[in-house]
Amino acid sequence: MKKKQIRIGTRGSALALIQTEMVEDRLQSKYPDISFERVIMKTEADRHKEKSLDKFSGEGVFVKELENALLSGRIDIAIHSAKDMPVRTAEGLCIAGVLPRGDVRDVLVYRKELGETVNNINATVRIGTDSPRRKSQLEAMYPNIICEGIRGNVPTRLDKVRNGQYDGVILAAAGLERLGMLKLPEFNYRYFTEDEILPAGGQAIIAIETRIGEEITACVDTISDKTAFYELTVEQYVLRGLNAGCHEPVAVRAKAVNDEIIINAARAYTDENKTNIKRIRKIGLLANWEKTADEIVRGL
Repeated sequence: MKKKQIRIGTRGSALALIQTEMVEDRLQSKYPDISFERVIMKTEADRHKEKSLDKFSGEGVFVKELENALLSGRIDIAIHSAKDMPVRTAEGLCIAGVLPRGDVRDVLVYRKELGETVNNINATVRIGTDSPRRKSQLEAMYPNIICEGIRGNVPTRLDKVRNGQYDGVILAAAGLERLGMLKLPEFNYRYFTEDEILPAGGQAIIAIETRIGEEITACVDTISDKTAFYELTVEQYVLRGLNAGCHEPVAVRAKAVNDEIIINAARAYTDENKTNIKRIRKIGLLANWEKTADEIVRGL
């Protein structure tokens, strides 16, 4: 590779920096002559932490500034949590590669004094989440749970549980694992299966975005995990077909197994103040994944 220093754009949260380090380590092992400069940026959502995510206009509130920096040439690579990305990348940019997918499950983290199982608690339990997808599925499972909006990075959200602002919070298992926060002694952890709470499209995938056609784009492709890339491609295709961004109560999980693609999707509908969740599952050939994904879109 001709260019020896690569400027990597990232948000400044602890999780974002850990994910950036994971990408750097993989690129460094493949291209030992490269050095990296981190360019830490604040996105619109970072600058307005008091604002609920559904109050922002449009998509990409966690990525837009990074994409603009790529387009202007200020950075060479941008690192994202794939679930935060718009389903369409900005013109001139591409997802050049992804790291192997982590644990896709959601986890309910709650104070130990509430007891071992949430469903045995008779009192109302206040759970923090800003995700309509999580809210609809969690409240459907537990009549005693009320979901309330929450902002902040993972450590901040856990602090809000510690100080009693919330009884618990629902988070991505992959992020907790990367931060080393899956065994904190003051909390109970309730993992949800995909049948219970279906994850967001792109959940647990670290995406690496570049300008199209550059040398670094080809380099990133050499470290990309092919299975995770297939799954992300399918999930974003379904979300585009449903015209659903991160503000919509939509979940989709694609799983590539040998020569098959298994797609599970869910969407919440509210009618007369009652929320119903429609789920759909399809299996097809990986080589013909668009046909299977189109069936999911039509079904929802």
